[in-house]
Amino acid sequence: MPITGTIEDREEVRVLHARYCLTIDTGRFEEWIDCFTEDGIFESPRFGKHSGRDGLKRFAALYKESLGGAQVLHVVANPAFDLDGDSGSGTSYLLYYHCKDGKVQQCTVGYYTDKLRKTPAGWRFASRQVTILGHH
Repeated sequence: MPITGTIEDREEVRVLHARYCLTIDTGRFEEWIDCFTEDGIFESPRFGKHSGRDGLKRFAALYKESLGGAQVLHVVANPAFDLDGDSGSGTSYLLYYHCKDGKVQQCTVGYYTDKLRKTPAGWRFASRQVTILGHH
């Protein structure tokens, strides 16, 4: 697979993947929303499709409530993406851990399918779709 985009752009996208995980796992939902473009879309089989800032805020509230006080950890692995100017697309693996009452479980494995866009503020997810293995 040929490497596309500048080293700087590729590194910024890698940091975006990490920031996405760190902000949602620590409940910093405004910063998580900032990982997306203004018209960004997040879609998951469990929570449905959420678009734009208001939609992402609604998702964040639903997600926070669904945790019931549990701590979670998103691990993104094997990010593979192509950049072409100010846009791109890619995939990455998702490992999702859930911890409550001293018990750690690996709840979910799957992958993200992403559309990326370079904005004046930097690279952001224009859309991020979650696929959960074994979920229909």
